[in-house]
Formats: sequence, C-alpha cells, structure tokens
Amino acid sequence: MIAMDYGYQIECVVEEYRRGVLRLQSEYDEMKRSLSADDGAALLEAIERVEAEREAQARLEADERKRLETEAREQREAIARSIAARKSKDVVTPIDEDDDPEGEYYRRKSWLI
Repeated sequence: MIAMDYGYQIECVVEEYRRGVLRLQSEYDEMKRSLSADDGAALLEAIERVEAEREAQARLEADERKRLETEAREQREAIARSIAARKSKDVVTPIDEDDDPEGEYYRRKSWLI
C-alpha cells in the first residue's frame, strides 16, 4: 500500500491556491492601473472638450456683443445726422439728384402756383 501524506497534499493545494490568488491579485492591480490611466485620459479629454465649448461660447457672446455695439453706434450716428440736418435748416436734397427735373420741383422757393 502506498502511504499518503495528507499534510503534504494539503500544503501543495494551499500553495497552488496562494499562487493563483497572487496571480489574480496582480492581474486585478494591472487592470486597475490601466483603467485609472484610461479614466484619467478620458477625464482630461472631457475637461478639454468642456473648455473648448466654453471658449467657443465666449467667442460667440463676444461677437454678438460686438455686433450689438456696432448696431447701437450706427443708430446713434444716424440720429445725430438727422438732428444736425434739422438744426441746419438747409434744404435737403436727395443724394441721387443728378439733374432730376422732379427734384427741382420739390426745391422751389414758393409752393404757390
């Protein structure tokens, strides 16, 4: 009969189990490191995307503000020209007059015919 050393077999099984646990733990640690690196890259990418969107929004707002300021300035200038023309009490003639006989009709001194 073959004498079996159960203590030795148990030690072999425990050692095999311990090596398997260490192998799984190292795989787990490696996966955790790679995921955290991937998460970090994804986080940086998300931050960059948000910053780019924020900058684009700021540019749009600045362009809109500039457009509104230009529009307001043009309106103020038009009002100033209109006020200046009224105060000058000069005869206002059309810009495109170019020997227009109808223009002469509207520029006459007296409207009594």
